[in-house]
Amino acid sequence: MITLENDYLYVKINPEGAELTSFLDKRDGVEHMWCADPKFWPRRAPILFPCVGESKHGKIQVNGKDYPMERHGFTRKQLFEVVDQVSERVSLELVANDETLRHYPFRFVFRVTYLLNETTLEHQFEVENMEEEVLGFQLGGHPAFAVPFFDGEQYDDYEIRFDEPQTLDRHLLTDKGLYSGETRSFMQNGSGIGLYYDLFKEDALVFKHIPSKRVWIQHKKGGKRLQVDYDGFPHLGIWSKPGADYVCLEPWIGCADNADQPEDFFLKDSIIKLRKGERFSTSFKVTALA
Repeated sequence: MITLENDYLYVKINPEGAELTSFLDKRDGVEHMWCADPKFWPRRAPILFPCVGESKHGKIQVNGKDYPMERHGFTRKQLFEVVDQVSERVSLELVANDETLRHYPFRFVFRVTYLLNETTLEHQFEVENMEEEVLGFQLGGHPAFAVPFFDGEQYDDYEIRFDEPQTLDRHLLTDKGLYSGETRSFMQNGSGIGLYYDLFKEDALVFKHIPSKRVWIQHKKGGKRLQVDYDGFPHLGIWSKPGADYVCLEPWIGCADNADQPEDFFLKDSIIKLRKGERFSTSFKVTALA
């Protein structure tokens, strides 16, 4: 494991998938990452690339040729190389290889940087196109935060709180993880979503083009908060396995395919396109607020 540390936070990252595995607040000893209990979900914070969500028929099609693509892409199973590290920052890199080319016919460099700044951990992403032709991709985060924060509290003591009132429609998923094209009104000028185990019995809450770009996990009566800022991401997924003590706040550029979507890879939702030599970068931040 790779470790980063300052006066406030202690962080661990697994080079496999460049996955955040620990976000410990040293001030109160609270570990904010889910424990990855395999009974529910054996991950903590996979990075979603080059696809977000389910690809129709478990494949993508580029220039008329099919390539197998599992849900959320292949990044979480790839070993990243550390290219730069100091006490409060580490940069890791994944370069296209024989395995990635079996699933995704593009040559790329994908860099992930974690940067500590007092009580904030910034997740930075950069994609560079090494192809002669246009490269396309989606990108997302999937951090699972442990809830409740403290012993003696319950899951339903907590809520997701937005920085301003929201009117939101939920985009509905089929049992195959694709979007049905249907939406359902979820919130009318509201600011919070109370957590309870059955909230996710119909899968993730998906809000496309969400106005809010800052959200908190917090006790309904106040106190400590975990803040997520995601200015560079148009969509937000919120998810957990029913009965598990965590909630994922997932900033996305892109979403799963629609059930009736054409197979062309470049028609995926919110896909980013880069010409030869171009780079794309974005980031989101997680902050522990006492």
